[in-house]
Amino acid sequence: MYHKKHKYDLIIIFAIFTLCISLFLAVSEALKISVPCDLTGGCEVVLNSKYANFLGLPLPYLGIVFSGVIIIASLLANHYNRLRILLTYFLGIGALISLTLLVIQFFVLKSVCQYCLILDLLVITMFLWDMHIQKEMP
Repeated sequence: MYHKKHKYDLIIIFAIFTLCISLFLAVSEALKISVPCDLTGGCEVVLNSKYANFLGLPLPYLGIVFSGVIIIASLLANHYNRLRILLTYFLGIGALISLTLLVIQFFVLKSVCQYCLILDLLVITMFLWDMHIQKEMP
């Protein structure tokens, strides 16, 4: 059982990481700087693909908004049931989008961006952790 004040801490920590990665990718995109990609070698392919934008916005910009919403909702979820429900909803959507983006990287583009991979895995992990918390709640 988790102490009520700390059950969302892991989600907050992971969301801070996703925020940092999204900020790094957004700044790199805005300044048109290629990112180092030593581990997977596919960052440029992924980041310059037609899948790197949604509704005309680069995905890292949307990642910044998503991470910010998750951090705020996680901080308040201990005290407000509606925010707990909203957090689960957003994390569920984020996990589905992350799974979709992973499928696109591995099977459509056949290139993997190490930053995108970490970000997507963190979002899926946050959702799974939230499901674990929900299961433990009375």
